[in-house]
Amino acid sequence: MTPDEGVQCHASTVAVVDGRPVVAWFAGTREGTPDNRIRIAGPAGIRTLDTGWDVAHWNPVLAPGPDGALWLFCKAGERISEWITLVTRSLDGGATWEPVRELVPGDRSGGRGPVKNPPLRTPDGLWLAPASVEEWGERPRWSPFVDVSADGGHTWERAPIPVDRSALRGAGHIQPALWWGASRPVALMRSTEGRAHRSDSPDGGRTWTTAAPTDLPNGNSGLAAVALPSGRVACVHNPSESDWGPRCPLVVSVSDDDGWTWRQVLVLDDGAGPTGGFAPGDGGVLTSGAGEYSYPTAVLDGDRLFISYTWQRRGIVLAEVPVSALMVVE
Repeated sequence: MTPDEGVQCHASTVAVVDGRPVVAWFAGTREGTPDNRIRIAGPAGIRTLDTGWDVAHWNPVLAPGPDGALWLFCKAGERISEWITLVTRSLDGGATWEPVRELVPGDRSGGRGPVKNPPLRTPDGLWLAPASVEEWGERPRWSPFVDVSADGGHTWERAPIPVDRSALRGAGHIQPALWWGASRPVALMRSTEGRAHRSDSPDGGRTWTTAAPTDLPNGNSGLAAVALPSGRVACVHNPSESDWGPRCPLVVSVSDDDGWTWRQVLVLDDGAGPTGGFAPGDGGVLTSGAGEYSYPTAVLDGDRLFISYTWQRRGIVLAEVPVSALMVVE
């Protein structure tokens, strides 16, 4: 899936409705420019979501809701630190969409609800949205949290993920991915610290443990994690260990201990060719996209894993991986 010539695209998301994937992403001159809009590839072809907001749009997240509808969340704002969250629903699998509204009306804290990866529905009926906010400036400060809804997405309450600031060399952690672990929800986070950080909740999502490093390499790039039927967890990520490191290759690693230790089992894209750099800031990341295969999302549908990701900021790839390909036997 590719946008028009000269347009960058990024931050895709995928959901599966009746066995068919629906994919969304943002596209514009570059990340953060006012012409960025949300594109949706679904039953009606590729269309642009009309939100009524004439500002940059960012980070769509598709998810089946507790009500049976397909939900689409996205961010809007001139700067990351000023994001608001918009939401809409589709009752026909992504062909048409309801009028867009603010997820938390009047909230200007930097974004509510899911920031990259889809919400998690818990056995006791909570809907947990993996979230974070970013403060920029001379010393950036990133703060992860989980937005908790006990009423099917009508209202939300923030549950912070504590961060030990004394142990950080950089801004912190953002963009959690959630799964239901052996007995509780688990969050795995992108980090400035060279390794993905992990937290879990002893009470089903209402409070969270202090984020701690895992052995999964993370060069401050987005990741996606999915619990498999076997109890194993799969994570799609870039394996660099340097802050703002190269976003290639794009690989799949698996964990058998709820996200503490990981083994790489598959290369999705090897990142062939020259790579570009990143100039990050509150207005978005400035990059050519050269050599970038990044920002994956992943959902499980039966015995297959659908993975979408950015292809050099010039296209969005949708890959289908059999779960059997991730079942490493030693």
